[in-house]
Amino acid sequence: MKSLIFLLVSFSFVSTRSISKRENIPILSTAGKYLNVYSKIQNQLSIFHRGSREWNQYSFPDGVHFDRRRFGPIPENTILDVDTRTGEVKSQWGNNTFYMPHGLTIDSQENVWLTDVAMHQVFKYSKERTLVLSLGERFVPGSDSTHFCKPTDVAVSSDGEDIYVADGYCNSRIVKFDSNGKKVRQYQIPAEEKQLVIPHSLVLIESLQLLCVADRENRRIVCFNIKSAEGKVKTIIEHPSLNTIYALTYNPLKNHLYAISGTGVRTDAVGYTFSADSKSFGRLLSIWKANEKFGEPHDLAMSNNGQFLFVGEIRPNRVIYFDKFL
Repeated sequence: MKSLIFLLVSFSFVSTRSISKRENIPILSTAGKYLNVYSKIQNQLSIFHRGSREWNQYSFPDGVHFDRRRFGPIPENTILDVDTRTGEVKSQWGNNTFYMPHGLTIDSQENVWLTDVAMHQVFKYSKERTLVLSLGERFVPGSDSTHFCKPTDVAVSSDGEDIYVADGYCNSRIVKFDSNGKKVRQYQIPAEEKQLVIPHSLVLIESLQLLCVADRENRRIVCFNIKSAEGKVKTIIEHPSLNTIYALTYNPLKNHLYAISGTGVRTDAVGYTFSADSKSFGRLLSIWKANEKFGEPHDLAMSNNGQFLFVGEIRPNRVIYFDKFL
């Protein structure tokens, strides 16, 4: 088996002192220019990538519809399961299936949830890699109860009964479904207020009955009350230091919410740690960076034991992980 590059680095406010770093682990040649990461299984990191596919000006000629006449399915395996101790790729699958991979989530039963922005769909695969549920209509964008428009991410309740979909690049909503794929409700900002602009990542904090959304282009985190029949906003995290927010993850052992920003014209990408405690929720605890400057972070994942924080990047195509963080 080939291996994927991992960098083990320090977590800091300003200092970039390295604790240790794995060297000379070659990047898997089929890992494409987009990395979405998720860690649910002990010592395993799952990666959803685009292989040889690039998202460019030809992908969506009108901004919404994917040009499937020009582009077929990605021929490479797009899902990798990697041993986090060695970087070895344990298994890979998903070739000739996806067109523009985006979101990856693994639920408590080890089902794999994937979003494809070209197909405007959400897919659920069993841990045996069998497709068991599809949401949305293949290559047909929309904003009703049976369609999405470039859905970005999925969050699933611990009992598997509630599914939340971030929708997406051309809709400004979060849609809730039951376990059978029936729409229950949607969460949106009231019309007179600032709308979600590319809800890019979701994290479910069930202990606080919150669903938090990386409102990417608004540079904020919006948290909805999942017990509200109206889908009301419970709190919004805003801070002058926040840049575009690409991804969120949560550590229930520390009651910390983590976010990662994109790279701006004059600003470097950084990570943020917020309190997820009920008494101080949303308080900024730290701003952090890697000892090797972030390239273009796109996703975050927390190991199931709360020990490691993973950052999936593009340009360079790599996964960085932290073993000490606040």
